[in-house]
Amino acid sequence: MANLIPPPTPQTLLPPLLACLPTAFASIRPPPALLPLLSPILRQRVQLLSDSASSPSDSWLLKLTWDRIRAEELPALVESEAFELHPVSNEIEFDDARIAGYRRLDVETLHSRIDIGDLRLTVIYLWCMGDTEGGGDGWRVAEVLPLESKEGIGREWKISIEEANEAIQQKSVSNTPAAGLTNGTPADEPNGISSNSAIDGAEDDDYWAQYDNALTSTPGPQPSPGPPADARAPRHGRTMSDAAYYSQYAQVQPDMDNDDPSADRNAIGESSLNGDTIAPTTQPAPSQPDSHLDSSAESPAPILFQPTTEHPRPYTATSEDGSSSAVVDRLEDSASMQSQTELAVRQHVASTMKSLHRLARSTGIGTAEFEGMIKTEVEMLRFEEGMEES
Repeated sequence: MANLIPPPTPQTLLPPLLACLPTAFASIRPPPALLPLLSPILRQRVQLLSDSASSPSDSWLLKLTWDRIRAEELPALVESEAFELHPVSNEIEFDDARIAGYRRLDVETLHSRIDIGDLRLTVIYLWCMGDTEGGGDGWRVAEVLPLESKEGIGREWKISIEEANEAIQQKSVSNTPAAGLTNGTPADEPNGISSNSAIDGAEDDDYWAQYDNALTSTPGPQPSPGPPADARAPRHGRTMSDAAYYSQYAQVQPDMDNDDPSADRNAIGESSLNGDTIAPTTQPAPSQPDSHLDSSAESPAPILFQPTTEHPRPYTATSEDGSSSAVVDRLEDSASMQSQTELAVRQHVASTMKSLHRLARSTGIGTAEFEGMIKTEVEMLRFEEGMEES
């Protein structure tokens, strides 16, 4: 809560910070003791920008101020005689340090301002909670600025923390005047700045109340703006049953269907193909009446033509000329395999000879000498074959 935040003490917060400022002229990197004194955002800014600095003009002292123009005044102030160490205490002495005011930007951001008249500096502190790098809750440096005149101090700075909290509450209420009413009467606001939750709750109620004016039923589908293909066909409404709806698909003409019922058949003429063209060939012949039946029974008409259906018969190994064709196929396959094998062997021998020739040349053996070696080996092979045959 805001009333539990202790006010900053200049005599405790300023000496560690002031002792680190003169070291900016000795190193472009900030001293390790400075980083825990800074707020998390300013700490990250100083670390990142100082790591990429390559010249003294990119001093980390300039990164303590967010305003680039006002930051250029800091080196001259730190080089002044006011920052010389006291010979007895070995610290930078200051007498005119006072709390100039407090400023709250939102629920979580509370600033305090300390003006140091002797050093012409202004240090703005930020109240940080849960800052493990800085040692827990406490005031951390948010910005270091050259001291301004009293006329330059804005109205947002208040004398106490309570006044800063009240200022941010009034600003929130003025932005949303209807948020502080509940059923036409002013709502009770809690102490501190936590009344923003009531404002947010009222805004949420107004938002969700808009759904009460919505229609409770979903309107039916609207008819197509174009005229229907068949004026006599019923429209697809909510009153049509499922069976009647899906039965309309039976009247749809597919694009790939050659039989178009809507075409004029008189212009095309009758087809000469009937479905019973081959019916006589597939129907069995009527059986003859028995001789012992009544002779007065009417005998069937004689059949003048009875076609027979013959199917091609495949040739097998036992069928006529089947064995000879199979032998020819096997001989052709064998000859083809033999020729492929012979070609592969010839290619292998040729590649082997090329490899041996390149190997011989690499060792200094000439082509003529290599040819003599090959001939000698061939003669030896012939001699061995003759010995084996004998």
